Formats: sequence, structure tokens, C-alpha cells
Amino acid sequence: MLKHKTSILFVNNAGKEKKAIQVPTVLLTAWRKWLITLVSVIVLLCVLVCFVIFKRTSHFYSAAYKNRLEQATRVQHEVNMEKVKASFRSIDQRMKQLNQLLGERGLSKLAVENAGGPEEFDLTDIEDVASVYDSGLGKMAEVIRNTPIGRPHFGDQTSGFGHRYNPFGTGSVESHSGLDFRGAVGDMVKVTADGVVAFAGTKGGYGNCIIIQHKNGFQTLYGHLSKILVKEHQPVKSGEKIGEVGSTGRSTGPHLHYEVWVNGVRTDPSRFTKL
Repeated sequence: MLKHKTSILFVNNAGKEKKAIQVPTVLLTAWRKWLITLVSVIVLLCVLVCFVIFKRTSHFYSAAYKNRLEQATRVQHEVNMEKVKASFRSIDQRMKQLNQLLGERGLSKLAVENAGGPEEFDLTDIEDVASVYDSGLGKMAEVIRNTPIGRPHFGDQTSGFGHRYNPFGTGSVESHSGLDFRGAVGDMVKVTADGVVAFAGTKGGYGNCIIIQHKNGFQTLYGHLSKILVKEHQPVKSGEKIGEVGSTGRSTGPHLHYEVWVNGVRTDPSRFTKL
């Protein structure tokens, strides 16, 4: 049947360069049948490929679901709930420590309700989650201890950071490098973060003065004190009493002068007295 062939002649637009090819006549007379056959074969192959992909995908997700279900079931029976509760109690304790540190600075407390997470949970790695929270809160407490936030004295603020009129009545404007807090001689002055005493003594217009070196480039200065209760190189803890309010040095009356330095540069302490 394929021996009977038909010649097809190709001629260009100029009528030259003729070229003939021979194809089986049956392909010309029954082309629809052959086309349908070809399309059917292609469709069949596509269906076969889709079926194989579906089976493999279905098997993968079935196995993954089964593995997850087995893991959840195993954890449900194996998790030490007492250990989980202990972890959450630890988180609550961390929150109480944070609030104690904030309270020492005269700042608002953080909410502690359900600090360790909800009582009902559905987590397969709950112990790891609790451990992460506990570690994170510990780091937060460390940052708060070493950052001079809050007020060193609870008296009213009488002067801010920046330019102000000269308090000695000359009418001139001067630059004020910190905050002033009104107080009575003998009032307690507290350090605003953990650190080490870098200076304790008389320092020019500051009068009796204490400078504390904190971590991360922070320094705090407490001036015009009536008493200095710490010595140089002495470590101090946030909230610890380090001196008493006075009126020594360049002062118009009993008050505390407070400065915050960041990497050797004076900055507005009001950025740190509030959260």
C-alpha cells in the first residue's frame, strides 16, 4: 500500500528551482485518519504522564500526613507536661523580673497575663518554643539592666536638655547638657543601669559628681550631690543608691543634675527617662 507514491512539485515565485518529493499516496488520501491517530496518541501519553504525577504526589502527601500524625500522636503521649508548665512559670518569672527593673526606674510595668503563652496549645515542639521565649526574655532583662532608662530621682523636672535662660539671672542663654530634678538635700539618687563607677569626687561646676560607665558605650553623670556613697571602680546595680541630692558646685538650690552620654557624646536624657 505504501508502495504507491505521489509526487509533490515545489516551485518558487519565479517558476524556477523546481523540487519534487514523493510521499505515500495513502497519507494524502487518509490524512484525517492519521491526524486523529497522532492526536489520540499524544493525548494518551499526556493522560499517562498526569496519572503518574498524581500517583507520586498523592503518595508523597499521604506519607507526609501520616508522618505528621504519628509525630503529633507521639508528642501527645511523650511531652512532659510538668516540664512545659515549669518552662512557662519561668517565663512568668522573667516578666516579673523585667517589671521589677522597670519599677526601679519609675516606669510603667509590662502586662504579665498569660506571658508564658495560652493555657491551651497544639504545638509539637512546645518545650523548644518555651525555651526560646525564656531565653529571649532573659536577653531583654540583660538589655534593660545595662541601658540607662528611667529616672535617677523622682522629683519634678525643672530644666531640660538644650538651650535655656541662665538661672543666675544674667538674662543670657546657655546650653544645658542634661536634666535637672528638684529635690531636698539628702534625697536618694539612684543609678539608672548596671555599671562601674568611673569617677566619684568634685568636678568643677558639677560639684560633688558621680560618673558611671555602662555597657554598649553608655555613661551617666549625677551632679551637685551632697553626699557620694560609692567609690571609683566600684560595680553598681540598677536602682542602687549611689548618692544624695545637694547643691554643690554651680547651683542655685538643691537639685540633681543628670546627663546621659552615648559613645562620648551628650544626648537628651529624656529619650531614656520614658519608654
